[in-house]
Amino acid sequence: MREGGRVTASFARFLRGAAPQYHEFPRAPLPRRLRGKERILISEKMPVLPLRGLTVFPRQLIHFDVGREKSVKALELAMKGDQRVFLITQKDILDDEPTENGLYRIGTVAKVKQVLRVQGDLVRVLVEGEYRALVKDYLQEEPCLTGRVESVPEQSCDPNSPKAEALMREAVLLFDEFLELIQKPAQELQLRILALHEPGFLADTIGQHATFGYQEKAKLLAQLNPVRRLDMALRLLRHELEVLKLESEMQDKTREQIDRGQRDYYLREQ
Repeated sequence: MREGGRVTASFARFLRGAAPQYHEFPRAPLPRRLRGKERILISEKMPVLPLRGLTVFPRQLIHFDVGREKSVKALELAMKGDQRVFLITQKDILDDEPTENGLYRIGTVAKVKQVLRVQGDLVRVLVEGEYRALVKDYLQEEPCLTGRVESVPEQSCDPNSPKAEALMREAVLLFDEFLELIQKPAQELQLRILALHEPGFLADTIGQHATFGYQEKAKLLAQLNPVRRLDMALRLLRHELEVLKLESEMQDKTREQIDRGQRDYYLREQ
């Protein structure tokens, strides 16, 4: 995934400052307070990085390219602090400078794990999602978006209920079928899915790696009930499997027609 813009001089100097070009950062403590029995994590000022066509889920590792000037400056601000940035999907991927109304409500606070200067103004970042959050107040738009960010706790559920168990079993089977259809070697991911016994975490893992649209992923991220989120993820995954199967059938037919045409051509030549 790519974001558009240019790398600032100070950030470029940072990237040139050490070898190799990947930089890893220590984990910083999270600000926190208690609201009733829930632990609410709060940042009074956190850089906000809008994402085009991409949604990042908690406890998921993902890399993407950053190039828009404001996005680079948000990343630079994060790295001057505790390396945390609020990642939020924008509604319109054609919008180069989305404001509050152009962003979904729920996003993910992520920790920057690695930074790599790719080429020109492009910076590739590896992030790890930490927790769901929302912006209580946007503080500034220049030189980058910043806001007062507050975590959004999940709703309680019973992961051992019959419905949760049934959904998790189906999730393992469907996701395995999905990986086979896209012909992606992902043994480690398959083992991870098999080992999961948290419906919410399983839903987030499917949401991060499945190929359905970013709008659906943003809605999935916003579902705070883990069992309902897994149910929603499976409905999306079933639909995606139907589409992938149809695409595979169409490709097979096209390939067969091409092979037949080539065979007829060679026969005519003889």
